[in-house]
Amino acid sequence: EKVRTRAGRDALHKEKQRVDSTHLLLQNLLYEADHLNKEVTKCLQFKSKDEEIELVPTEDFYKDAP
Repeated sequence: EKVRTRAGRDALHKEKQRVDSTHLLLQNLLYEADHLNKEVTKCLQFKSKDEEIELVPTEDFYKDAP
């Protein structure tokens, strides 16, 4: 009886470790996904100064280019 109880306890402990490890991996992946989503949002909201520069129309450029 003691052997069976001990084997059950050992199996339970091993399974708990596996679940804890998997849960930690899940938490890390969720954190990473959240971080990447925030970075993507920052990139999409970024406004560069060059967006405000008016470009010469293509026809004028070729007309005036050497």
